[in-house]
Amino acid sequence: MSLRHPDACAFCHRGIAGEYFRVAGHMACDVCARNASELVPPDTHKAYTRALLYGAGAALAGCIGYALFGILTGITLGYAAVGVGWLIGKAMRKGSGGLGGRRYQVTAALLTYAAVAVAFVPMALHDMDRTREGKASQSHSVQQTDAQQADHAEQKASQDTGKPANAHSSFLLAILMLLGVGLISPFLIFTSSVGSGLLNLFILALGVRAAWQLSAVGRPVVEGPYTA
Repeated sequence: MSLRHPDACAFCHRGIAGEYFRVAGHMACDVCARNASELVPPDTHKAYTRALLYGAGAALAGCIGYALFGILTGITLGYAAVGVGWLIGKAMRKGSGGLGGRRYQVTAALLTYAAVAVAFVPMALHDMDRTREGKASQSHSVQQTDAQQADHAEQKASQDTGKPANAHSSFLLAILMLLGVGLISPFLIFTSSVGSGLLNLFILALGVRAAWQLSAVGRPVVEGPYTA
């Protein structure tokens, strides 16, 4: 029974005594590293998990950035979606070490859609806050009514102090509802304008397409040389 040398090329399985490279995270000799464009590194669970983590982090950053863009500009969907898709695709490519494939593409597309759609939540909350501020500055009588309602709400809250679990459940339910609305937000715009809805879906599709293309099978990342 022959044992594989611990410092061996993952592709040609020859022992490595001097310098070595890493192709998509796998140890490779100089010959295989030069021919990296023709190599097909094994797609491991570890590589996909790293790509998923990198992609999820990029999706969170893209969601925050997209929400800030929408709040500052007033545009709910725009060409920033393409940037979000590019960011997620690049992050997944980095996490996988250059690997790609169908499951990477599907994951990148879903993360891009979720990042852009869920960004509706902070934008909607911002609009609600602006609306509330506008109502608060209308008339003195309205302000008095609001103050009376606030006092009534405070008295009711003091009576319901024995029900913290119900309040916590209501808060979680509200968050889930907001996230659900966020996921379908690209389609809600059709209720106001069919043309704007189609345009925004097209732009969102461009972002998903960018993530899909960047997550396809490509040339693996080559790192090195290192000393064995």
